[in-house]
Amino acid sequence: MGLFSRHHDVDAATLAAARGRLTPADLDEIRFLITTKKAVHAVKLIRERTGLDLKPSKDLYDEIRYGRFVPPVTDTPVVRRPGNNLAERTRALKAAGDLHQATALVVSETGMTEAEAGLFVGALQL
Repeated sequence: MGLFSRHHDVDAATLAAARGRLTPADLDEIRFLITTKKAVHAVKLIRERTGLDLKPSKDLYDEIRYGRFVPPVTDTPVVRRPGNNLAERTRALKAAGDLHQATALVVSETGMTEAEAGLFVGALQL
């Protein structure tokens, strides 16, 4: 490495702490940016929320993009409320005629390709 190199390796503990700083709302926004092909904005948001440098932020972006990101486990149990699951939200978008948004929602939450998500949305009964 050169004298002015800014490359710093980040240890696992630092990455785990950074993952913990991402809220569910942040993850939703990052996934939305991914589906709308705004990678630079997504990486920028990750950097802002986590305080990581560019390379670790890009690595975290790739984890989220490829479905390898697993949010940290909390002591709070996950409670599913009626009307809050993916199929019901997608069905509501489909009923409203917003097929593109319904497909983007499925892609962002499942990691499916657009073609697979389109088939899923098309198969949903209203």
